[in-house]
Amino acid sequence: MEVTACVTRIPVMWLTVLLAALTARWAAQAWGRRTGLLALWLFAFEPNLIAHGQLNTTDLGVTAFGFAGAYLLARYLRHPTTGLYVGSGLALGAAIASKTSGFFWIGVYALVILIYAVRERPYRLGRWLLRLIGMLLISLLFLWLCYGFELAPLTPGGLPVPAASHWRGLAYQRVNITAGQLTFLSGQLRSGGHWTYFPLTLLLKTPVLLLLGLVLAYWVTLRRGPGPRWSAAALFIPQGTYLAFSMLVGLNIGYRHLLPIVPYMLVSVARLVPEAAHFLASGSLWRRLSLALLAVGYIGGGVRTFPHYLAYFNVLAGGADGGYRYLADSSLEWGQGFYALKDYLQAQPVAGSKPVRLAAFSSLDPAWYGLAFEPIPPTAHDPITLTARFNPAPGRYVISVMPLQGLWLLDPDTYDWFRHQTPRAKIAHTLFVYDVLTDPAPLQRVIQCAAPSPLLDATALAEGFGHAGLQSDTFDCRSSWLYPGAGAWMVLPASPGSSDWETTRLTGMPLVFQQQEHWSHPAARIYTAQTLSAGAVAPAVEAWLAPSAWPPAQVLQEGVAITAPVTVGEVFNFLGYAVERDEAGLNLETYWRVGQRPGSAISLMAHLLDASGVPLAIADGLGVPLDSLQPGDILVQRHRLDYPAQISGGPYYVQTGVYWLDTLVRWSITGVGQPDSDRLLLPVILP
Repeated sequence: MEVTACVTRIPVMWLTVLLAALTARWAAQAWGRRTGLLALWLFAFEPNLIAHGQLNTTDLGVTAFGFAGAYLLARYLRHPTTGLYVGSGLALGAAIASKTSGFFWIGVYALVILIYAVRERPYRLGRWLLRLIGMLLISLLFLWLCYGFELAPLTPGGLPVPAASHWRGLAYQRVNITAGQLTFLSGQLRSGGHWTYFPLTLLLKTPVLLLLGLVLAYWVTLRRGPGPRWSAAALFIPQGTYLAFSMLVGLNIGYRHLLPIVPYMLVSVARLVPEAAHFLASGSLWRRLSLALLAVGYIGGGVRTFPHYLAYFNVLAGGADGGYRYLADSSLEWGQGFYALKDYLQAQPVAGSKPVRLAAFSSLDPAWYGLAFEPIPPTAHDPITLTARFNPAPGRYVISVMPLQGLWLLDPDTYDWFRHQTPRAKIAHTLFVYDVLTDPAPLQRVIQCAAPSPLLDATALAEGFGHAGLQSDTFDCRSSWLYPGAGAWMVLPASPGSSDWETTRLTGMPLVFQQQEHWSHPAARIYTAQTLSAGAVAPAVEAWLAPSAWPPAQVLQEGVAITAPVTVGEVFNFLGYAVERDEAGLNLETYWRVGQRPGSAISLMAHLLDASGVPLAIADGLGVPLDSLQPGDILVQRHRLDYPAQISGGPYYVQTGVYWLDTLVRWSITGVGQPDSDRLLLPVILP
């Protein structure tokens, strides 16, 4: 297998050498020998050309032949000869034959010839159009030659046409290019193309110094003109038109689709040789050092990713190890890291007898590389789905970037748990190693927001957590919050409700899994809620105790001032409260700790009182079902108290407590030196 793979790469390598020679030749003929040498030097250390110049794909072929055609066309415009004319047509045919996107160069030829003819010989426009048609006929004849002069119908029973296989493939690719496929872009999966994909790809995977040089070269071009007219159109038109064309297509899978413009960029930058010579003319040492540092930076930027040039990203993306946050697919990974993974596993063996679990993107079986592993999606021979994806089983996992970011999977969120973890190592910048440790105190409870209903049923919980015996409780996360007394998983809707409310409640709870809505599951967020102390949840506050019949003024004079916590009904502990005022009313949050589960339905009281103790607004409620309350749980209840329409100058007060729903009898508050106390008057005095 290795010998075959190496042999099939040799023609691509020779095409890369040809492309390098043409790049240097074009620059030298347009701006001088030193410009050609700089173009060749830039080519030799350009990491994307190095990466694709050794791969058995069609990308380097269409790049080389398209560039060769543009070069020969530029030479023909300068000095028309029969040899250059035929060569231009043959190069165009080779570009068309090498890849379906080669038809783009027909448009390039047309634009270059049209612009040249209009500027130089507008009176001979018709003759130039005939020459263009002749080049096109030569290219199509060469295409037909590449298919052995094939004559076959495009559809059964149709008329035979030349090179039918090519046209059938073109029809397939046209649908693919238009519809696109699932693409990872800046942390999101997108179906079809997005116009920002290729500009962002160009920005993050092209060496920064090359980009800066390109900007400077364009600025010099605008100030001093494009250079030799015979070369300018053929040099600059492909760069702009190809990038614009790429922004319109739906197939967004990698930098390799931008490869055809790279040699034009190198020639454009190389024309800065006169500016560099002028910069050094003074002989200043710091100027020489600055150019030397730029040269070293350009070389080092690519060399530091050796030998994994496909994974190259510039410093704007955080280097090769940071690129996975923005792009995937052929911009980063084509299964090139298995040998490096084998070396790593030999140096860092997995503890115990279980093999590493491998989620790999590759068309080949990783076992061919001498790896011992347990396959998980999408590796060859893998199961369809991953069990316990919310809480992976202990062991070592190796997950490549493609499945990690959701590509090539039945469920794009399969490995979201790992996205929230720090990998033990990154192999070849594409294979992330994770060690999942055994939890000495595994969580046994799941608490779900039930607004309007729980997101995960018993089957989904067992499949996602890999445990059928989990206790499942619910609460209404819009009106209440439940902190588990002994730790639990917390399942919430994917879209937050009141952001301030949720943000405060989720403090200290790490997000461990987030899944988008999929045909197999709803959108949801999963957090781990560990045991929290009352002090970590509720604010320490004061309140007054007294019987219900006492008006607020009497409570403040004769009642008992207490500092939470205080026992209510020997079942709950009142821990404190928080309040926010606005023009229409106030938002009250009361905090309670469960001592034991009540025997029947209860409600948590929240009343806005006037000076005589008459309720002006009532917001009682309990957003947690009784059977979801466990001893040690801490619950927070939200109360909204709106001011009455005819509110006077006050003062007004707020009271809270607990009562039975069936009898409306309030729970007594004992052990505080005030008999018959059944409510807490909170020091929220209005206005």
